[in-house]
Amino acid sequence: MKRLFKIISFGTIGVLVAVLIAATLIENIYGSSFAIDGIYHSTWFIAVWALLAVTSMTYILCVSKRRSLILLHASLVLVLLGAFVSFMTSKRGDVVVAQDAVPASMFEMADGTLEKLPFRLQLASVDTVYSKNGTPCDYRVHILASWERKSESEKGKTRTDGIKECAQHTVSLNAPVKIGGYQLCIKGVQEEGVSLLVSYDPLGRLVSYLGYAMVFISFLLLFFDRKSGFNALLYKLKVKGVRHKVEEKYWNGWGEMWGVLLCVPMLLCVLWCERGVFPATNGIEALMLLAVFVTLFAVALRRTKHLALLKRVLPVVAIIIFAVAAWNFDVDVDVQPILRTPLLGIHVTTVIMAYALLAVIAVNGIIALCTKDEKRKAQQALLGRLLLYPATMLLAGGIFIGAVWANLSWGRYWGWDPKEVWALVTLLVCSVGFHSHSLRFISKPVAFHVFCIVAFMAVLFTFFGVNYLLGGLHSYA
Repeated sequence: MKRLFKIISFGTIGVLVAVLIAATLIENIYGSSFAIDGIYHSTWFIAVWALLAVTSMTYILCVSKRRSLILLHASLVLVLLGAFVSFMTSKRGDVVVAQDAVPASMFEMADGTLEKLPFRLQLASVDTVYSKNGTPCDYRVHILASWERKSESEKGKTRTDGIKECAQHTVSLNAPVKIGGYQLCIKGVQEEGVSLLVSYDPLGRLVSYLGYAMVFISFLLLFFDRKSGFNALLYKLKVKGVRHKVEEKYWNGWGEMWGVLLCVPMLLCVLWCERGVFPATNGIEALMLLAVFVTLFAVALRRTKHLALLKRVLPVVAIIIFAVAAWNFDVDVDVQPILRTPLLGIHVTTVIMAYALLAVIAVNGIIALCTKDEKRKAQQALLGRLLLYPATMLLAGGIFIGAVWANLSWGRYWGWDPKEVWALVTLLVCSVGFHSHSLRFISKPVAFHVFCIVAFMAVLFTFFGVNYLLGGLHSYA
């Protein structure tokens, strides 16, 4: 029975990866509406996710009794449950409010139907906030919400007593307002009025946030659990004497690395102060962040024994990344108002840290495949397995932070944008690497190194392929 659940769960992951990749290509040809209606919102696609949740949870209960591991899988199932609850029960649409117009009491759903609001909305005023260079960086939309006061009759029934109540609310980018359980976000500001995104999802939001919190707690437990795979790998590396005194022949010539480590953060800080927003608004700035983190990880690995070639290659990789970014760097960049939020820095930094770790793991795998020393291959596989834990956790955390940001800005967690989908593909691929006990072929060092290189290919397509081939809301191109 265990074997059956294993085959179904891992087979389902493979099917989902294939379907998600195909869906992004189909969307690029036939459009977003075709992909969303025909794939992402279809019954069979939801059934595949449900099958993965049931079989994977059942399988982990059969093969493991570690609480941290069970909690992690349960929290991921809860995240999927929250997404399903939102899909089934939420209400989303648009409403336009204007001054000197009839207060809006209905909003239009995606399918064109009208849904009644429990209140009326009218635009009071709009204030535009400008940045230092004179471009709009935010809007302050002041709206009036009015409704009839409700009271209970002698028979216990709720009725309106004809008395109107009114309250003023302010909506800005990345700062929605909630009225009666309905969340209002700015969609667009025009001369004729303001278009607001309306979202009603109290139950789905509760379940999703609970799932995110449980994922974070389970990550912490995995690091502190002495019997977890992470600590087991850490123990093996310590027992085999991985750390040793730094040898000068490996450290000489790293002056350029310290230049990257000192100059790039200073440049990013200057840009941060000048623009008032974290400098991660385009692909070039993201590449600079990637160079910084690869440098930091190279410094962290400078005491690693038997990895002399890795320590020589990582500085070269970081310098090449920085050179490409510096060649295309442009100081004068118009930052979109929606990006002016602290969540931008948190989301992008977390994801770029994950990408940097996956880059280090891939370089480590390439070097291991080029050596004939089987012992060295095995030791580099241990290092790759160890780094895969924080890399995957950071990637998952970055995706969840992005989901929270999307909910604040657009009233939904997930829009099936190509970059969102490919980040999910990368996460699903990386998750397979932790199951060497179930998938025996990954337990072999050579196979694991090949797997890491393939996983990083997904990262490269997520970062470059989506930007320049598929496009979408997150495209840097």
